[in-house]
Amino acid sequence: MSEENLKVAVRVRPFNQREKDANSKLIVAMSGNQTLITNPKTNEEKKYAFDYSYWSHDGFRTESNGYFSPESSNYADQKKVFADLGEGVLNNAWEGFNASLFAYGQTGSGKSYSVVGYGSNTGIVPMVCEDIFQKADAKKNSQITIEVTFSMLEIYSEVVRDLLNPTADRKTGLIVREDPKIGFYPQGLNKKLVDSYDDITKLMNEGTANRTIAATNMNATSSRAHTIVTVNLVQKYLNESGKEIAKSSMINLVDLAGSERANATGATGDRLKEGAAINLSLTSLGNVISALADNSSGKNVKVPYRDSVLTKLLMNALGGNSKTIMIAAISPAEINYDESLSTLRYADRAKQIKTKAMVNEDPTEKLIKDLKEENAKLKKMLENGKIDPELLKQITVTGKKEGEDEILKKQLDDNERKMKEMELSYEEKLKEAKTNNNTSDLRSQILEKAQRLPHFSNVNMDSSLSGMIKIILEGQGQKIIGQPGKSDIPINGIGILSEHGKVSIDQNRIILERLNDSKILRNGQVLRQPTQLNHLDRLLFGTSQYYLFIDPSKSTSNDVLFDFEMVQDEIAKSSGLIPSENKTNMNQEQIQCQNELVDLIPQIEEANAISSALDKKVCFSALPVSPAARGEYDGKLKAFVSVRNFATGLNWIWTKEKFLDRKVHMNEMYLDYQDDGVINRDKFKSFDPFYESPDTPTQIGTAMIYPKSLPYLIPYKNEVKILDLKSNEAGTINVEIIPCDSNGRPFNQTIEISDPNVQVLDQPISFMFKIGAAKILNQKYEDIYCVFQMYKDPNVYKSDVIRGTSNPDFKFSQNYTLTMNQDRLDFLLNKCLYIQIFGEQKHPKIDQTKSKLTTEEYLEREKLNSQNNLIGRVTNKVDPEAEKLKEDLRVSSIKQARNEYSNNNVRKLLQISGGAPIDPVYLDMMMQASNDQEVNSILEEYSKLKKGNDIKQGDKKSNQFEMTNNTNQFDVFNMMNKNIEMIHKQHMDMVQRNINQTNKNIADMHRNNLMMHNNAFNMSNMRNPNKNMQNDTDNQQMSMDINMVHGSQACIIS
Repeated sequence: MSEENLKVAVRVRPFNQREKDANSKLIVAMSGNQTLITNPKTNEEKKYAFDYSYWSHDGFRTESNGYFSPESSNYADQKKVFADLGEGVLNNAWEGFNASLFAYGQTGSGKSYSVVGYGSNTGIVPMVCEDIFQKADAKKNSQITIEVTFSMLEIYSEVVRDLLNPTADRKTGLIVREDPKIGFYPQGLNKKLVDSYDDITKLMNEGTANRTIAATNMNATSSRAHTIVTVNLVQKYLNESGKEIAKSSMINLVDLAGSERANATGATGDRLKEGAAINLSLTSLGNVISALADNSSGKNVKVPYRDSVLTKLLMNALGGNSKTIMIAAISPAEINYDESLSTLRYADRAKQIKTKAMVNEDPTEKLIKDLKEENAKLKKMLENGKIDPELLKQITVTGKKEGEDEILKKQLDDNERKMKEMELSYEEKLKEAKTNNNTSDLRSQILEKAQRLPHFSNVNMDSSLSGMIKIILEGQGQKIIGQPGKSDIPINGIGILSEHGKVSIDQNRIILERLNDSKILRNGQVLRQPTQLNHLDRLLFGTSQYYLFIDPSKSTSNDVLFDFEMVQDEIAKSSGLIPSENKTNMNQEQIQCQNELVDLIPQIEEANAISSALDKKVCFSALPVSPAARGEYDGKLKAFVSVRNFATGLNWIWTKEKFLDRKVHMNEMYLDYQDDGVINRDKFKSFDPFYESPDTPTQIGTAMIYPKSLPYLIPYKNEVKILDLKSNEAGTINVEIIPCDSNGRPFNQTIEISDPNVQVLDQPISFMFKIGAAKILNQKYEDIYCVFQMYKDPNVYKSDVIRGTSNPDFKFSQNYTLTMNQDRLDFLLNKCLYIQIFGEQKHPKIDQTKSKLTTEEYLEREKLNSQNNLIGRVTNKVDPEAEKLKEDLRVSSIKQARNEYSNNNVRKLLQISGGAPIDPVYLDMMMQASNDQEVNSILEEYSKLKKGNDIKQGDKKSNQFEMTNNTNQFDVFNMMNKNIEMIHKQHMDMVQRNINQTNKNIADMHRNNLMMHNNAFNMSNMRNPNKNMQNDTDNQQMSMDINMVHGSQACIIS
């Protein structure tokens, strides 16, 4: 048995086109086996050491065949990666060890490129398979028989699908069974015997094509699926006693789903959170890796393999009988810093795992004997009706529920099949495999036609799935494009009509025409009339079916390789969502959010289409939200999804991750409905992906408190506006910040702070933070509470839940003592504190009028209402920048009032003195007096002293400075007054400059964000060409309703 650590490699890719367009900054560096990543906001570097760090960002040239070869010694090409990782996998396999390689990283990070590759840049999987047969050919003349079998499966939404069996049940998938010896495996998975690399290539293409077709039919997002390619390598030979020995190795090559789907959303407290696991498999994989890393460091932690299908199937690879390699793919761009850092942390944790691999070597007759014994037990249980519960525990059903007898019968059949395979000779198995290879031959014929005939070729967000569907356009005449079974050219998907379009083939001309007001885009533009197609035209049918038109007769080596992002961006540019030129005033966060919107809007359209088809009375729309709107001190601009049930009037805001998770289930529900017009699956009897309970806490809004007065020890008391996530006023809340002494008691006198950076820096400040009564404008909310966290304080405070009212009085109070370091002082002087307000929505009475409307009718009516109500509409948006400037002016006014008050008090003292010298102590006392009672007391005392001629220069009270007898006190006052006026004028000039600059920034930001929102809805409307007038109006309406940055509406203050 061999124990070793899991090997980890990290690879960074070049900038993609979007990152180039955004002028992205490079934040990743590599040196030897070390990887460095730099925080673009703080410039803080984090350093990680792995077994391999592959620099594939630059330093390469493109050969004539398209291969990326090294131009610099730092560049790691596909051959280098295979030499380090792939050959290690192969060497372990030939020695009889199980070997595994899995790729991890966010969508678009280059996982599939490393594992599968494309074009001439073949990845690890095909190179491993090719190398197996090169070595097998070299051993043909020896006494060893080599058998290689190939299988390919996909895990999508916890369902295991056999990609080499397209006729299998697409809903329930395969059963995962646990064997005491080999662990978990998918029962009934096709394992194809192959005797050449060409056979494997055909099967891999077949599996990928089946995966693409399944994803297209189900409107599934391929980046949410895991793919596992398994190559079984069996070496049979006779030992010294003449018994046949089988040395076997299972090689698992795993391409995991995009890791960003597993990220936690929301932050501390009861902020917007994802209620369910976004991707159960990846979440469970993270838990398994953490547990295994803990165990490797000496702890004894239970490893939760059974929490998901993926972790069951990878149990041996991660912690059992296997030698394992992980390759982590990261983006080099600053806009993906969080995801890249998360991947590096994940990989750093994984490298601590230890596996214990052993040589798999058993006599063939023993394997057959074990299967026979198990079958005898199964038959006896079926005959007696006495089922061993321990045996049933070893079988996990991932799809529909099955009876005990059915489970045992399936296991019997599976064992019989295995025994039959073992008893057959290699030649007999190979002959049978060749006989059953009709599917691969049919695909080969389609690919051969695609070399010479015009065709549609699919474009998928997963580059490895692009070009896998070829729709050949052959013959002459007219052909209808539409739903399968109802058309000549079948295209399946949401929004595809029975007769969606028409292709007219006339010699060398192919004309495309849309039918029945369907949705077809050509090169980003709505297809409005019959149009001749040109080579490399980009086509969109319905909401999600993307194709390239390929004319092989016009093809050249200089053809642009259009990928999914390029096609999406073209649509976005045509609609104006993103600039047609690579010039923009947006920052990196806005650019990233814009890209999220480009990707998210088609998903939202599909969800609305499904809602209309199922009449769910739920509508979705995109909503960009800033961290300020969410009430988070750290974070970035993110795309959220607004959800509205128009029959009940309830609204929710879902995170993008939650929406995409729900959409997986929406697709499944629609697929179930498509079969017979009825939703049959048990799963949807208790779970509706369109439903959200009114009892789900919803963020009503955020109150922003500008604490600039605190460092000046000026009390703050204000009725603060609550802004919802669309920057609309949602209510008000009363807030107080009261400076206190070290015992938490409010000061009973004024303490003059003229410069906090001098008088307060590095000093402790105590204060009381009070939250009082709130008024919520929307009466649908009840059971309301608020959440508050001081900047850089790990403690999160939650008020009591105030039930049964929309106007709660929180009566919340919290004392703080904070040392004013520079970071905290700068924050209090320039930024704002957040109070998040949450509530539950009242259980509504169904609106009978609206409930009678279908979802489609409601959407149409809303567009008309939007048009009719547009003129003269006044929005209630609030500008947080204006609120901040108001607070600046308030603090300045208070300071000015204090100065004027002190000024008047000194003037009173000077009048009483009659020009005589005044002890500085009395001047200081008058400057510090906070009320008239104190002033009168000081004047009375001074008058008595003056009358008694008892004023003494150099009194013990005065230890600060002396005034000479010949000083003219009125000159001192005048100089003091001038200083006060000068300081105040400087402060007001600074405030006015801030106002002017802020208004300019707000105006610029407003133009950028308004353009993005207008264009986001233009993009959506382009996909629905029949409602142009309503849509134009709707765009204007929506641009009024949504701001990208919280409060981006310009507001001039003078």
